[in-house]
Amino acid sequence: MAKQANIKTSSVKSINTAKSILEKIELWLEKNDKKLFFAFLFLSTLFSFLLFDSKVSEGGDDSSYIQRAWDFLYDNKFPYFQGPAYPVFLSFFVNIFGLNVIALKFFSLLCQFGFVWFTYKAFHKRIPYFVLFALVSFISFNHFIQYYSSQTFTETFFLFVQSLCLFVTFKIIDSIKEKDTWISVVKENYLKWIFFGLLFVLLSISKSIAFVAIVAVVLYFITNKNYKQAVFALLAFFVVRLTYQLIATALFGANETDQMEMMLRKDLYKPEGGHEDFSGMIDRFFLNFNTYISLHTYRILNLRNVDTDASKIIPALSYITTIALTIFTFLSYKKNKIIFFTSIYAIILCGGIFFGVQANNMQDRLIIIVIPFIFLVFFYGFYELSKRSSMAQNAFFVIALLMLFITVFKTSSIAQKNTTALKKNLSGDIYYGYTPDWQNFLKMSRYCADSLPDSAQVISRKPSMSFIYGKGKKFIGQYWVTTTNPDSVLMQWQQQKVEYVILPSLRMNPKKNNGRVINTLHRMLAPVAEKYPQKMRLVKSIGDLEKCDLYQLKY
Repeated sequence: MAKQANIKTSSVKSINTAKSILEKIELWLEKNDKKLFFAFLFLSTLFSFLLFDSKVSEGGDDSSYIQRAWDFLYDNKFPYFQGPAYPVFLSFFVNIFGLNVIALKFFSLLCQFGFVWFTYKAFHKRIPYFVLFALVSFISFNHFIQYYSSQTFTETFFLFVQSLCLFVTFKIIDSIKEKDTWISVVKENYLKWIFFGLLFVLLSISKSIAFVAIVAVVLYFITNKNYKQAVFALLAFFVVRLTYQLIATALFGANETDQMEMMLRKDLYKPEGGHEDFSGMIDRFFLNFNTYISLHTYRILNLRNVDTDASKIIPALSYITTIALTIFTFLSYKKNKIIFFTSIYAIILCGGIFFGVQANNMQDRLIIIVIPFIFLVFFYGFYELSKRSSMAQNAFFVIALLMLFITVFKTSSIAQKNTTALKKNLSGDIYYGYTPDWQNFLKMSRYCADSLPDSAQVISRKPSMSFIYGKGKKFIGQYWVTTTNPDSVLMQWQQQKVEYVILPSLRMNPKKNNGRVINTLHRMLAPVAEKYPQKMRLVKSIGDLEKCDLYQLKY
């Protein structure tokens, strides 16, 4: 009996020791809270500058946002497609700086600053300090997240707005009382509900898929039996959303882009391919689920190699991760309501992405908006489990420091490599950093702006990139092969009043010149050249290897 008593006493001491270690960490972090946060904020901003990419990406979506901002500003064309919020806000910068890409990218840098600031404010004093600073360090130093702080993609803007949404939502959650009446819920929090509606509508028009965010909020309130708050959340959102739609339609006309129809397409850019049926949507969900969880999530968390491609999907890893996420969600239900909310929010948003995005897309930027919350839930879950023994806590602390070191090391390495390109771009060499195929294509776009009549209609495979480097000249886009019949090609282009065609040699494999190129325009132009060589005239060639040609059409 004495031995058993000693064993019990020893166990209690071990648990108390483990708890005291966590308490010491918490006390130290709480004591140095402000200093640490501003240090992280400074380092986050420093990394944003060191990783600054002054070029537009080869994908073209980022330059499309700039062009939509330009069209909104000067052509009164409301940018309904892919979410109007970011181009509308970006248009203020376009009005000041024109098409100066470097200046426009500073808007994203400001959004990154705001994202870190309001994420800290949203979770401050609502979760353990150790977990809070793990989250702040992750969003400050992770190079995947920092990449978007100097891009004109919508991701960093979205993360900023999302942090504001959480900030207001948590304020509402804090104010909930057991004896709340319908009147008191409105009377005491009407300003919060107004901001709630405005911000969540802004979020929903930043990315179409973010419409599901309100579902997560309502689901949280319902699971916590806060039915009044669930009703007011829906009312605040839909009243503001309806008001926005009425004003936008009155000022700019109806939205001609059917987002639901586009979401249901098998291929977003090939409407002729038809729409997914029920089984197709289920297949899409699981394909995206495995791609974004087992591949992109772990790449972004620095737990898989950055260069890992889509062939390295591990379905078992996706399911193990989901089981762990489910366990941590249930764990947080009684332990921490803010983490529980975050978990529900992450799950609902992931579900929207997996159903709403075509499976052949596979861009990691589509999941980057959820990754901070996945990181938070998992870190908190392991943090709670580590309380069970001093050994577990020590191991957890060491692993956390190791992950921080790996994150900072990888980001620092990329920043060091970026320095040369950044210096060249800032000194005026706007093409430095692109491979020769892209340099020749962009130079040809500039040539079209400088040497062709302003009214000349030119077809480009990447019209928004041509628009940026062509100093605002509008180009006609040819995104896929519509026909290979020479007469049909000429008829189509004549109807579009096309006079010139840019024929680039853009690599199919961006990292290697193996002779294979994106041949959309080649497949359409080659039959015309074969049947009607007299209808084509070579106007200009730029580059020796991977050259870009400009042809004039004669109908």
